[in-house]
Amino acid sequence: MGRVAGKKALITGGAQGLGACFGKMLVAEGAKVALTDINLNGAEAAAAAINNEYPDCAIALKHDVTDKAEWESALKQTADAFGGIDILINNAGIGGAGSIESETYENWRRTQEIDVDSIFIGTQLAMPYLKENQPASIINISSVAGMIADGMMLSYNTAKAAVWMMTKSIALHCARSGYDIRCNSVHPVFTRTPIIDPLVQMGGGGKEGEDRLARQIPWKRLADPEDVGYAVLYLASDESRYVTAAEFKIDGGITAQ
Repeated sequence: MGRVAGKKALITGGAQGLGACFGKMLVAEGAKVALTDINLNGAEAAAAAINNEYPDCAIALKHDVTDKAEWESALKQTADAFGGIDILINNAGIGGAGSIESETYENWRRTQEIDVDSIFIGTQLAMPYLKENQPASIINISSVAGMIADGMMLSYNTAKAAVWMMTKSIALHCARSGYDIRCNSVHPVFTRTPIIDPLVQMGGGGKEGEDRLARQIPWKRLADPEDVGYAVLYLASDESRYVTAAEFKIDGGITAQ
């Protein structure tokens, strides 16, 4: 029996990077996963890679996380396919660079809609499914950028800090309502996924760009997706039954400086 045997998860942003990694790691430990993404071809490829090793354990769904109707559809399709949902991983998100003077209102709104509003919409709509399949776990992927500010990351800093606090509010509501539903946030540092590509390019690209980012981290190296995945696996499993409203920093010590 795996650590999440019999669990049913919906993972947003599942086409690549962290989302695809989470899906593979959960399935390897006994779960079934729906990988949802606005990039359906990418999600299908990620699901196919999982099913090649673990047949019939992953599905792919087209999903714009800012669209309420698409959330309703993705949740229903996942529950119908697996017989319920007991893990929701809000992973979809975008980065961005801009100061209070250079940021555009359009990019500000887009970042909040994808990184913050989507979690409100999706978690609210997922609650009936999670309540029917207790114990359940909500895992929100925030960032160390929600804890450490940067003058050129206005929209992203704000969005990820909002995810951190929204997580705690959701967790307190569930606990005080008597639901066996926990809610926690995960805060990665720079991780080798496509979301950091612009930062790597700004630093000179390739190994030089990665090294510039890594120098900010006490361990002097970037995180790998699996480093974050092990925290998600723990929070998805019943090993974390007494853990809620917590923040898990997968940051190589950067927030301790």
